[in-house]
Amino acid sequence: MQTNIQTLNAMNKIKLVLTATLCIFFMLEGASVFAQANSHPFLIVKADQFEKHRQKAFYEPWKSMADDALKITEEGFNEQIMGAYELQDYIGAVALAYILYPEEKSRYAEKVKDLIVNQYSKLKPTEKRNWGGVVPPMSSFFVAILALDIVYNDLTQEEILACEKVIESQIFKINRKGSWTEVRLGTHGVWDIYKGLRTGPDEAYFKGTMAQITPDGVSPITIHYAWERVGGGDSRISKAGYMDVLEFTGIDKRYYSNEKLQKFHRWLFSASVNNSKEMAIIGDMLPTQTLNNDLLHARVGNFDAEAAAYAAWFHENDKKRGHIISYLLPKIKLPYPKLPKSSVYEDGGAFFRENAMNPDGIHAVLYNIKALDEWHTHQEVNGLALSGLGNRLLVNGGRLGAPTRSATLNNTLTINGQDHDARIGNGILKSIRRPAFDYAKGDAGTALSGSSHFRNLLLFHGTENAKAYVLLLDEVEVEEGDKVYSYLHPANESQVDTVLANQSYLAAIDHYPTVEGTSLEILYLTKPDVVNQKPVPSAVQSSYPGYPDHNRLEAIYTPDIMGQKQMVTLLNPINEDKDKINWTPFIEDGFEINLIHHDRGAEDLILNAVKSENAIEYEDVSFHGAFLVRRKIEENTNFLFAKNAKGFADKTFEFKADAKVTLWMGQRFVSVIAPEATLLYLKKKPSKKLYLNDKLVDRKATEEGWVQIQLSEGSHRLFYK
Repeated sequence: MQTNIQTLNAMNKIKLVLTATLCIFFMLEGASVFAQANSHPFLIVKADQFEKHRQKAFYEPWKSMADDALKITEEGFNEQIMGAYELQDYIGAVALAYILYPEEKSRYAEKVKDLIVNQYSKLKPTEKRNWGGVVPPMSSFFVAILALDIVYNDLTQEEILACEKVIESQIFKINRKGSWTEVRLGTHGVWDIYKGLRTGPDEAYFKGTMAQITPDGVSPITIHYAWERVGGGDSRISKAGYMDVLEFTGIDKRYYSNEKLQKFHRWLFSASVNNSKEMAIIGDMLPTQTLNNDLLHARVGNFDAEAAAYAAWFHENDKKRGHIISYLLPKIKLPYPKLPKSSVYEDGGAFFRENAMNPDGIHAVLYNIKALDEWHTHQEVNGLALSGLGNRLLVNGGRLGAPTRSATLNNTLTINGQDHDARIGNGILKSIRRPAFDYAKGDAGTALSGSSHFRNLLLFHGTENAKAYVLLLDEVEVEEGDKVYSYLHPANESQVDTVLANQSYLAAIDHYPTVEGTSLEILYLTKPDVVNQKPVPSAVQSSYPGYPDHNRLEAIYTPDIMGQKQMVTLLNPINEDKDKINWTPFIEDGFEINLIHHDRGAEDLILNAVKSENAIEYEDVSFHGAFLVRRKIEENTNFLFAKNAKGFADKTFEFKADAKVTLWMGQRFVSVIAPEATLLYLKKKPSKKLYLNDKLVDRKATEEGWVQIQLSEGSHRLFYK
């Protein structure tokens, strides 16, 4: 028995030794396979792909990029002005020249080595200089690592070690954790991959990236930081570029196919910019901040074809840059441009625009995010951004940080002038989009404690018969005794002219205008108790000394005894060369009545219920509801928009409903939002078939000639054919 036990123990020891030996063998073999699979270059290109990239240089846009890289490389650089960003541009061009012009590859490899050893060694990354000590140098070193990887095989071991010593000693002056997290993760991360230390996904980076995008693809931070961070700005290139290295190496392929990132890039290159291709002013940003032809924009097609088409529109006239990022990363060239149109994001906002081919067209944003926010997000739930005639027409508190965030410094409203309790709301609840009309409703949610605020944004596009303008319809319910403060911040430094006290104002757009000679007409169709004008900061002076103030309009309203108020404001971009509108206001039968006469011939009737959803008979109009816009051309109604309405009739159109619906109606089309299951009645057109959501409607009419349509809760499309 004892002998058997000893024999068994001996056999077990042999098994353990064999197992350990096999484990060591497979570990070494695995490491060898990994090293072999990732022999340099491997971060964004492999040596056997060089010839394919050289062949691309015979065709545009690659030819222009190849020529640009050669030109930059051969012209050299001025050491006196060679900072972090100049270095990242230059070394990326040299590394591209190394690939494209193999007859000179030894010389170009030597250039990359000299840049790292003699120039990158002079950069001063440090935690002590805040942003400037961390972000620019770490971004530049990201590109330097890619360049070193590319020229690796034409350097001696001593030269490689010298380069690696500089990079490692420099980037590790910056901790892996701290402010500006993604730039740290990106540069340290790509270095870890270069050294073979990272072979699996970077969860911290993935989570950090996803936290900067709403489920609908909108940035919850600010338009400016959307472009600079996830959007791939040159000033922070490792923040977005790291994902391209993770994708190319196969270490983490969750990015190009990620639905949120695909939606984000569609939104970024379309909705976030106005018709002049400038950023809408939302969150921490200044009107002086511009967009550039950044390197990572070229690879947007790796995420999504539609986003790439919008990027082609955005960069339609931009010169292609010669750099390893812009040349090597795109899997396809940008497609034929696609014009962005008005879009609505339940978690993000409504982004309306006129025809994107018209650089003077209006771009209006109702911003409302539901869950995510961040340090750069302002207290601007239901905030407004507005551009037109080539200018940003409204600005906000600017940047940087807490002093700029207050709701009083943004284009929204407050109760009693108190700040919002949150930077997030309940998003966009309803919307209707037609070829020349856009509507959306945003809910402030808990941003206004103890109160409610619904902001309705309406964009009337310019047509042959009418000029373009914007309407705001604010619905507020507050506690007894509360006042409503509504803020508008025209891009005006001089003075907003009072045309009619507490009703009509004209603001010259002279606060960093893009185009001279533009003004914004502000008409308070619902007359406030008072409108106060006051200069307010456009930026934090400690960050931007001497940055000029702009003028804010503060309109104060008294709700009714039930604490309710429904306010209408008209925003009209004008300049000396454009036609104008004429406004006639009066009150009748519990309604505010406003007539807008266009020089082009159209007349808009705007009815706003003063107390409740009353019924009114006015001239040829019969209306039962809360709010109405009816456009008339000559003697015929062109379209109508009715909100919280049960019925309308004039000489052209007629409808009625069992519940309060929101509805747009034209000659052939009807868009309707039903708050609950309801019956809608339309007058029968004998020669037309009626479709509901693409299904033919039984057109059996009542004795009075109505076609009865059963609607479920939600949005519906009807059209006659």
